[in-house]
Amino acid sequence: MADILKRHLLRDQIRDHLLDRIGSGALAPGNRIVEARVCEELGVSSIPVREAIRELVTMGVLAAATHKGAWVREVSLDETVEALQVKSALDALAARLAAPKLKGNCAELRRLYEDIKKAARRRDFVTYQQCNQAFHRHIVETAGNAALLRSWSSLAFEVRTRFIMDFLANGDAVGIAFEHEPIVEAFEEGKTECAAKLLASHSNNLVAYLRRLRVTPEKEPQPTHSAKSKEHQNK
Repeated sequence: MADILKRHLLRDQIRDHLLDRIGSGALAPGNRIVEARVCEELGVSSIPVREAIRELVTMGVLAAATHKGAWVREVSLDETVEALQVKSALDALAARLAAPKLKGNCAELRRLYEDIKKAARRRDFVTYQQCNQAFHRHIVETAGNAALLRSWSSLAFEVRTRFIMDFLANGDAVGIAFEHEPIVEAFEEGKTECAAKLLASHSNNLVAYLRRLRVTPEKEPQPTHSAKSKEHQNK
């Protein structure tokens, strides 16, 4: 049993490592995920790596094909909008469940909010996204509902950055960052429904923007061996 639990923990850590690399742009759409390279880089066996890759394929983050292995998928605009619609509902549910625990206990949310503001002022949108993800994850984790956390995590917003970055770059990033302040205040004061509505509205504002985007349909990228992911290439 201990070996199984350890393997599952490793799988989760490897999955999160790959998500971080995709979200930061270190692994771009079309880049291969070479199992042997990941094993060597992280110093782990092939079993948890294979399980992590399989989970990311199921989540729609990676694509895979026989004799081609796995590679990073391009996340489409439609997929991002659909995921945000689901996130809006899950965030509102998380707010209702987490509110009693966060009342008068928002130090971590405030810290993350300050980090979001700093990143927005620097126009460091990678850090902004990381802090924003941590802000919302903290609320979901505080809700204490494992099924909710699994559903929320499966949306993989770590990698849905392309259109969100465009939203930040073309909009008032600092103003968008300030949308987090009334959310923190609502939790601090125990205003459950206010917090739930603010969180839902926060996601819906982005959905409204993305719906206005008109982009040329793109083909699904095929696996490549770009220099950007040398550490994941076959020797």
